[in-house]
Amino acid sequence: MLYKKALLCTLLISSVTASDPTSYGWNIPNTPLNIGGYIDATYESKREDEFMFNDIALLFSAHKNHFDLLGEVEISDLTLDGKSNGSRDIEIILERLQVSYALENEQILTVGRFNSSVGYWNQAPINILQDTTTKPNIVKNIFPKATTGVMYQKGIGDEDSLTLALQYNRDIGSHDESIVVDRHMAIAYYGVSSDELSWRLSAGSYREFRGDNSRYLGVGTQYDSDEFALQGEFFIQKHDHGLSIPYSGYLQSVWHFTDKHDSVLRLERYKDEFLDVSEIIFLLGYVYRPWERFALKGEYIYHSKLPLNRFVYSFSVMF
Repeated sequence: MLYKKALLCTLLISSVTASDPTSYGWNIPNTPLNIGGYIDATYESKREDEFMFNDIALLFSAHKNHFDLLGEVEISDLTLDGKSNGSRDIEIILERLQVSYALENEQILTVGRFNSSVGYWNQAPINILQDTTTKPNIVKNIFPKATTGVMYQKGIGDEDSLTLALQYNRDIGSHDESIVVDRHMAIAYYGVSSDELSWRLSAGSYREFRGDNSRYLGVGTQYDSDEFALQGEFFIQKHDHGLSIPYSGYLQSVWHFTDKHDSVLRLERYKDEFLDVSEIIFLLGYVYRPWERFALKGEYIYHSKLPLNRFVYSFSVMF
């Protein structure tokens, strides 16, 4: 009972602070350290534990001279009865812990555990920043979500950039829903064609913790205006043993009716030889953002083959 009361208080406090965008995060006096966090909760019509806190996370960051620090720790899949991933033992998960150093000529060197610079979805890993609660098949199935190693970024021209990442060691994070690897090499290019149109090209290879090797290649583009956004990505993955994901892609449109209301339509298709599944996924969603740091989402997901048709509702708050 005490646990539930403490959790409820946290939610109420977070909701209040999120109503004021300027209150996002707190700076520790006389230090460069800033501390904040976020909470994601979902309700799924086909899940046994229908209401769940996907993430209760703490974010901390600091900037001093040429250095930047970013860390993220969280509790995931927490149910109202106090279980996390089906266990009473609450596990603290390290999502990110990275230190970046800004070099000359728009170059940045990063070490630690960071989001892999692959595709569009992985650049906005927090639910509140995304247009839907559920993610396309390419996320968690094509490439490692996180990389533990070193990353080099080089700005090209006004907005284009090239990123190289290398991992040659075990992951320092917990074995979360990402592909767990001890080797990962990735290259990504981000290009801007105009103020509203951009594109990404990504390629890489990795070795899973159990020793299997895979390669992937992907391309994506995004058009984003004040009234409408259109985003699409297409990836392929090849496994050394022959089984692969020959294709996985989606096309998603977002209509911005007002500053607070969006509608989302996503069409997705993939083929997975590991699971022997080839199907089409259709998503219809709605997003309401009453404040900058608060989002309410609802969506219906239809699967042409797997028995995963369901409604999903969520709320997200940053503080």
